[in-house]
Amino acid sequence: MDLDNFIKIENNTLKRLFSALFLIPIYVFSIISSNYISIFIILLTSLILSFEWFEITQNNTHKEKKNVILFCLIIFLNIFLSTLTNFFFSMFLTIFFSILIFLSFFLKKNNFKNLTWLLYGFIYVSLPLIIFFKIKETVDGTYILLWLFLIICSTDIFSYIFGNIIKGPKIFPNLSPYKTYSGTILGLITGSSLGVFFSFIYLNLDIKYLIFFSILISFSGLLGDLFISKVKRNFKIKDTSKILPGHGGFLDRYDSISFGLIALFFIQYFL
Repeated sequence: MDLDNFIKIENNTLKRLFSALFLIPIYVFSIISSNYISIFIILLTSLILSFEWFEITQNNTHKEKKNVILFCLIIFLNIFLSTLTNFFFSMFLTIFFSILIFLSFFLKKNNFKNLTWLLYGFIYVSLPLIIFFKIKETVDGTYILLWLFLIICSTDIFSYIFGNIIKGPKIFPNLSPYKTYSGTILGLITGSSLGVFFSFIYLNLDIKYLIFFSILISFSGLLGDLFISKVKRNFKIKDTSKILPGHGGFLDRYDSISFGLIALFFIQYFL
């Protein structure tokens, strides 16, 4: 490795570290704080995420302020109203607001492709944040969300560390050019192992379920990462925004968490 590449990697690592030191306390605080504070953080996050999604998926001809505001407002209302109801009624609200988005932007003569991306974004932003709050309301919700956060973050961090140290062949070179087999596999193992250790102490589950669920959450985080990478490649951008140095945008950090929350929903309600 030449000196310029080494300095570039080191600078990027420092940027990621400082951004992580900013984000991690917010994540943890949103989990352990009161419901009112959590709702505030969730709603603020939803506005940032929906704005970023709109900006990257809608072409310049549709980036009018009123369109952005309308999209963000519908997501905001869906999440806010969902925090006041039970989970299944919140799903009804999500379907209702999906139809509202379709009609609102269809009548504005958006092409079908743009409209499809808006609906993807609505579900992608709304559903995991609603799941987050609904799980937080359960008896062991705080520990469950901390378990999820530990697995997702440690998988991501150790995938990055091992990938840069060991290197080797890329696992998805056209989709995620920096993700290696070594980093991905060791990240999954490390994240799952830490999840098992945490859940063994704080969650009352059989060990075989702890192992299976921890692996499932870790793997779902990887899928979330690949999903947003696919979206970025589709629109030929490197990051969803530049708000977080070394990471990109909030969507770049939300990717793994979002899929992890969806997997957690299926674990919580169906398994």
